[in-house]
Amino acid sequence: MRFVVFAEDWGSHPSSTQHLFTRIAKEHDVIWFNSIGMRKPSLNLKDMNRIVTKLSLMIKSKLTNKHKTHEKTNEVEKSHSPKVQNPLVLPWHDNTLCSAFNSFKINQLIDTSNEEPIIYWLSVATAINAIKLRPQDKLIYYCGDDFSSLAGVDHQMVEGFEKALIAKADRIFVISDKLMRKMPAHKTQLLEHGVDFNLFNQPKPKADELLGKNNVIGFYGSISSWLDIDLLEYCARQRPQYQFVLVGKAEVDISKLLCLNNVTHLQAIDHKKLAGFSQHWQASILPFKDNGQIQSCDPLKLKEYLAAGVPIVATDFPAVRRFQDAVLISNSAEGFLNRLDIAVAINHFPQIAWKSHSSDLVKRHSWDHKAQFVLSECKNFHSNPLN
Repeated sequence: MRFVVFAEDWGSHPSSTQHLFTRIAKEHDVIWFNSIGMRKPSLNLKDMNRIVTKLSLMIKSKLTNKHKTHEKTNEVEKSHSPKVQNPLVLPWHDNTLCSAFNSFKINQLIDTSNEEPIIYWLSVATAINAIKLRPQDKLIYYCGDDFSSLAGVDHQMVEGFEKALIAKADRIFVISDKLMRKMPAHKTQLLEHGVDFNLFNQPKPKADELLGKNNVIGFYGSISSWLDIDLLEYCARQRPQYQFVLVGKAEVDISKLLCLNNVTHLQAIDHKKLAGFSQHWQASILPFKDNGQIQSCDPLKLKEYLAAGVPIVATDFPAVRRFQDAVLISNSAEGFLNRLDIAVAINHFPQIAWKSHSSDLVKRHSWDHKAQFVLSECKNFHSNPLN
């Protein structure tokens, strides 16, 4: 099978689509288009840095392709990773001329001379105007977020693209029940996030950054607008004997946390090193705000935390309710603090066997199983169409 994927930048902090296509690309041809964006740039430092990054990726990609050998052999050598493309794309997707230019640049990079069907996988709604489907091709919409409430998205612009994508899609995969209710039932299926189980479950050495710290309350991931900074500050002030360690890029102001002696912020680290943190702190936390984005989400870190086996304390949202037997959930600041105390206490009673109970819940959710499910659905396109 041949796949053309439109998602975030390949090699950035691994997303669900990257996890899936890392595995799918071992057996099938995959062209991966780095993010073409879902909002128009503004004159600010963040967007300027983003533009510079995109330009450097395009230049690097051209230099790499220039130095590749073009010798033909009788044997087709399968690549074990997607072929990453960084086309010159203009971010004004709702402009007719820009849209035509983008479509031209992108389709230059897709081989349609071969009659073999292409399966287009779009997790970026703006890509719908850039592709040209042939009768034999199929279109999958992978909806991993509620774009109407997702931060950093031009909601008004993306809404129209998403409606067109929903209408044209042959299959729609969603990651939550809330997103399922938004889609046409006859062609929509739930595809919850998976987990690299062995990576997070097999014992790892304690991260150097945790040495000498006791009663550690830990979080890793993007420190963004959906994280409840006020709740974290409340807990850190109420429990000065606990060490709060936040790992990830801070996209919001956390100065009121950093002024506290028991709060440590570390920049984002390699995904493969995260288990050295999550297996060794006393509580993993998911202190999310109650908003549309969180109500629709299925955080990757949730199943990674469960596989690591350390008690989890979370605010109340749908994804954690599925695992309420192994997650300490609260909808108040006082309740969250109380559950932190319980989590820390659990670590002093190894006979509770919290790790085995927690990890058993996510063993069947490996990314390998998720990828095989996707492939089986793709093979059924012609024999058992849903729409």
